[in-house]
Amino acid sequence: QPPAAAAAAAAAGGVAPALAGGDTFNRMSGVLEPFTDVQKGFKLYKPVAWNQFEADPGVYDMKWVDLIEPFETVQVSTSPVSTATSISALGELDEVGAKFAKSRDAQLVSSKSRDADGSLAYTFELKGDAYHEYLLLTINRGKLYRLSTVASNKRWSKREEMYKNVVLSFVPKGF
Repeated sequence: QPPAAAAAAAAAGGVAPALAGGDTFNRMSGVLEPFTDVQKGFKLYKPVAWNQFEADPGVYDMKWVDLIEPFETVQVSTSPVSTATSISALGELDEVGAKFAKSRDAQLVSSKSRDADGSLAYTFELKGDAYHEYLLLTINRGKLYRLSTVASNKRWSKREEMYKNVVLSFVPKGF
């Protein structure tokens, strides 16, 4: 994406165009559309035409599920935090990734950090026996945000690019 186009896309969608590791956000020719939740305080690009579910308290704040493959999900959840103001309070990037992988009985494939519009975000790729997941964690305004994108290992190659762009689009600000 040329710099001017990236700046315009960022202004229109509020998505940081330049990210760690050279990854850049892509709308994927209309496969993703913008979603903002002002009340819960986040925005991202979500899959078009997936079922949307609002709030199962203690489980998720917002969830999208593929119509045909219900195991394929994009899920955002928040938890209040009173002391930490940055995700770095949980520990170093790889250390936090290893803890999450262990708690999910999964292998940590990769870990990255980026600036999500002023908030440090950790992103992990995890692979379990039956599933593959991108997990993003960030803290902003007294909330821990967790974005999880999951597909079966069999279908991961079909979803990986879309999920990567959902994760790259996430900003913990809903305005």
